[in-house]
Formats: sequence, C-alpha cells, structure tokens
Amino acid sequence: MMLALLFIPIPSRADSSKDYLQQGIRYYEYGDYDNSIKSLQLIPTISGTTSSDADVHLYLALDYYAKSMNEDMKKELKALYRTAPDFVMNPVIVPPAVVSEYNEIKKQTIVLPHLVPSLQEHNYWLRLVPFGVGQYSKGDNTKGTVLLIAEAAELAVNISTYYIRIAHENHDGSYNNPVWANNMQAVQLTAFWLLAGTASYGIVDAFVWRIP
Repeated sequence: MMLALLFIPIPSRADSSKDYLQQGIRYYEYGDYDNSIKSLQLIPTISGTTSSDADVHLYLALDYYAKSMNEDMKKELKALYRTAPDFVMNPVIVPPAVVSEYNEIKKQTIVLPHLVPSLQEHNYWLRLVPFGVGQYSKGDNTKGTVLLIAEAAELAVNISTYYIRIAHENHDGSYNNPVWANNMQAVQLTAFWLLAGTASYGIVDAFVWRIP
C-alpha cells in the first residue's frame, strides 16, 4: 500500500494552474462568471508562461465585463497589456466594447524602462543631456532633431541678446535708450526660460518609454 502511494503522480504547480485556467474558461463559456472568477483567482500570479498569464487576465476581464464591474475589468486589461504587450484580441470571443477599452489602455499605458529589458541597453546618463541627445539615444531621431533645433535657437537668442545689450551699456551701467535695453533683457530672459523648459521636457521624455 505504501509503495503504491509512492508511485502516485503529484500534480505540479504548473499543471494545477493549467487546470484552474481551463476550468475558469469553461465556467465563463457557460455563463457562470462567479465561479469562473473564483477558479482564475486560484492561479498563482506567475503561472509559468506569458501566454497563460495573459489568458488569466483576459478571462478575468471578460468575467468582470459580463458582471458590469468595469473598474476591475480595466485593471485586468492593464495587467494583460503589461504581461503581454503584443497580445492581440480575438474579436470572435471578445466583445467589441472590451476590445475598444483594451485599445485605449494600450494608448494610455506607459511602460517604464525597467519593464522593457531591451530599453536597458541604452546609456542611462545620455538621457540627462539636453539638445535631443536623450531622444537620439533611444532611437527617436525626429523628436531629437526638433529639440536640438529648438534648444540651439533659444540658446543663441539668449546669448546674442545679452551681448548686444551689454555692448550698448554705458560705463556707469546706464543706457541711452532704457526702453530698448529693457526689451532686450525681456527677450533674453524669455529665451532663457524657454530653453530651461524645453531642456527639462527633453530630459523627462528621455526617461519615459511608450510602446508604439
């Protein structure tokens, strides 16, 4: 008797997860959404494969949609997108409203660098450099060129207006045309703050990676 027990196969964690997933799918297909949710929630957070995890999030989202639990549905769709960004909805089994919500989530959800391994290959410190360097380092050449031109122009205006104004300054610090001098200083300061704002935007943008 004891020897027989030794040879009884013990279900692995992966097998149990697969069984619960299939059970949850069957309950969903039968319209028993409560039991479908219970079965799917018995599956560990990481069931073993990306495709299995994606199916868990998908059918939980479908269950919540059927029960009009829209906020819970959105959470599962976001988890689905983060688990498998390339996942494609099957319109045969997924209602149009869920497909539409999933597409909106894909547009709005930002994936940070540590969530996408390939993005870690880029030089971290280059993202702190203005003039579009951070954008070039992540392959966004169009935005990098726009930032380079904008920041270079703002810097040129800031420097040129400063030296033009200083060149017309009298020895006592006064100007023959004070109104002109004030206008030049206003242009200089405007260019400086535009440069600071554009450079700050470029640095922040370089640290935010959005999946196209």
